[in-house]
Amino acid sequence: MITVEEKPKNGSSEKEIEVTIDNGDLKLIDSLVDAYSFKDRQSLIKFAIGTLLEGNNNEGIFTIKTEDNKRTLSKIAPSADMVKAK
Repeated sequence: MITVEEKPKNGSSEKEIEVTIDNGDLKLIDSLVDAYSFKDRQSLIKFAIGTLLEGNNNEGIFTIKTEDNKRTLSKIAPSADMVKAK
């Protein structure tokens, strides 16, 4: 289960979001870390958020509209420090 809670940062007027991942969702994240050779869970989650930000538009998630008005999959890749050395 994934839960999200927005709360104020300690000693600040800024807010932060706390995401809690457990049970089957945590097992899924671990399987993705292994399958795609990410260094750790944090690297996978940072890449997933980056991918969503890159590809989130009115045409749908993970697509980029090209000059000739066609849609293509986003072509971003994790940085070298996010994946295990081969």
